[in-house]
Amino acid sequence: MSTIKNILLISTEFPPGPGGIGNHAWNIALQLDKQFSIDVLTISDYATKKECIEFDKKERFIIHRFERYYLPPLTYLVRIIQIIKHLTRLEYSHCILSGHFSLLMSTIIKSIKKNIKLIGIFHGDELLHTNNIMKKMVHFSLAKLDVMISVSKYTDSFLPDKFAKYEKKFIISNGVNLKQFDNSNKKAINVKLKGSPRLLTVGSITDRKGQINLINALPKLIKEYPLIHYHCVGLPLESNRLKAKAIELNVMNYITIHGFIPNHELSSIFNQTDVLIMLSQSNLKLCAEGFGIAILEANVFGVPALGSKNTGIEDAIVHKTTGILINPYSIDEITQGIKDIIENRKKLSKNAITWAHEHSWENISVKYIEAISCA
Repeated sequence: MSTIKNILLISTEFPPGPGGIGNHAWNIALQLDKQFSIDVLTISDYATKKECIEFDKKERFIIHRFERYYLPPLTYLVRIIQIIKHLTRLEYSHCILSGHFSLLMSTIIKSIKKNIKLIGIFHGDELLHTNNIMKKMVHFSLAKLDVMISVSKYTDSFLPDKFAKYEKKFIISNGVNLKQFDNSNKKAINVKLKGSPRLLTVGSITDRKGQINLINALPKLIKEYPLIHYHCVGLPLESNRLKAKAIELNVMNYITIHGFIPNHELSSIFNQTDVLIMLSQSNLKLCAEGFGIAILEANVFGVPALGSKNTGIEDAIVHKTTGILINPYSIDEITQGIKDIIENRKKLSKNAITWAHEHSWENISVKYIEAISCA
């Protein structure tokens, strides 16, 4: 057992920018800050400097945000130098690494501070590589960790065989910030969702998130529910492909791409949603849905979820209790799953709220502190 004193958290995402890894890192920092001294080093993609400054003013802990330069090598060199400066400035007892870039820093950190305890948090993609050089770099980085934490059983399955039985390895599910949504509940409705039923996916529009799977099922769903509407919230990174498929299937009038909506405005969106859709792809080589935090966030408002089997979503949904797990590529299963949720929504909704509260960050942080203390 190690004594926790000063903690350094290095994350590849952080609010006010979007992303589940950032949401996860922020909430860990909020919880650990209640008991320990913690500093955060992070990246600020998709957020303006002004937004970051305003966000950082509200936090008690120090947040240092790396800049991104035109030349990628310069970007990474500056980050490494700044990490070294932070390590030499304070005597950190523990360092938490979340995300791909952070994990690769384990070797450098250990070479500078041999006695520091390293905790790696895995979300999925950082463990997937086809390039042999990257595989070796990741394996070498993993060997430097004192504690390994995966956000789901699915993510844990990606660990190389030699680390599968590592003694200080944990699976800790994502948590949900109940206070965040309680506060934002008071805000006015900025976006009104149309349709009946109203389906929602929260997450960047990408192949991994699988919005395309619901689009493929819309022609059949429209026959069952003529007023149905699919709402997509998140960075429209690959929205052109989605729109092209919708036009091809003649269902464009049944979908709305809202773009990125800040977390503090999501309560009004969830309050208007009938079913959360998370049909993430399970057959992509270098992408993995580690958990799906939006599922728990929707559950806070009693919204059941339809999610993919064979992904980390299996840890986020209790099948036929808080939602339904299906084959995301089966139009028949998608249609039947939505039908089952709508017909049993009252029971599923009640269970979903209970499930979300069980996953409050106050509860989840206890597991994190126990795991970190094992380092």
